Amino acid sequence: MCTSFVYRTNGDNLFLSRTMDFGFTLDAKPVSLPRGYTFESDVDGARYSGKYALIGAGRNLGKYILADGLNEHGLACASLYLPSEAIYSKDKEPGKTNLAPHEFLLWALSFCKDIDELRDVLPTIHLVDQKVDLLGITTPLHWIFYDKAGNVAVIEPTDTSFQLTLKENPVGVMTNTPSLEWHFHNLSNYLHIAPQQKSSTKFGDFEAHPFSQGGGTLGLPGGYTPPERFVRAAYLKETIQEANNEQEGVTNVWYVLKSVTIPKGAVIKSDGTPDLTQYTSSMCVSSLTYYFTPYGNQRITGCKLDDDFINNAQTPYEWDVLQTEDILYKER
Repeated sequence: MCTSFVYRTNGDNLFLSRTMDFGFTLDAKPVSLPRGYTFESDVDGARYSGKYALIGAGRNLGKYILADGLNEHGLACASLYLPSEAIYSKDKEPGKTNLAPHEFLLWALSFCKDIDELRDVLPTIHLVDQKVDLLGITTPLHWIFYDKAGNVAVIEPTDTSFQLTLKENPVGVMTNTPSLEWHFHNLSNYLHIAPQQKSSTKFGDFEAHPFSQGGGTLGLPGGYTPPERFVRAAYLKETIQEANNEQEGVTNVWYVLKSVTIPKGAVIKSDGTPDLTQYTSSMCVSSLTYYFTPYGNQRITGCKLDDDFINNAQTPYEWDVLQTEDILYKER
């Protein structure tokens, strides 16, 4: 599951936002990682020391595994599931950076300033079919990136040659299977959806009038499948009243996120366990602030990747998001 989208305010505050929908309890929380944070690949044991400080949501499993985040240069990324379509190599490739899919986001944010740099280094990356020990599976992921220049791109590892390439994403939304191009084509089924009220129509001598307001949204999908969430997020992020600053942007983002948030019990997997939105987050690439709301707490906590941490921090910092004041911003 999961839904992600990009959003820009009138004041050019840029956001990459997402829901984290998963059935297994992840216990993810915001964490800031310093420059020089060192991690070891699960594939071949190679050690990497990151160039850039970053902040995102994840969990320490010997090293931090992040599901989303942004770095000190404003490159942001969210990883989402692409089941049945994501494919990875079974073998390492000499001379390349061999990574497990769950390590790619951490590596990219640690070494790339923007999408142009990411594009340049992609030919050197080789993703290998490697399980996450906690889950017992290889995570079938795809990734959406956003940078300070407003560039948005997606990586979907579906090529049998295992070469990674960037896809343009003019809609600025990503959910799950099917592939991105399928979702673009599917939008053609919803050209009639509009915020404006429908007018009355005559059927013979009878004139039918709209029921109250919202007639223009009749047919907007309301379910939780990836296509329905894609259409709903695409419609709402385009039609919601424009925001003029970062705080208004956060408000708008959270209203869109709420439209695709899955409450516990609304979706039950085949094994009888619930799939739910464990947290919602938004990364403001302009101010380097990571906004986070866990399932059991509707407050929005803003965790800033500040200059002091970027220039001086030596160790990771885990943010307390469960016992916080009811404010948008929190000092480290």
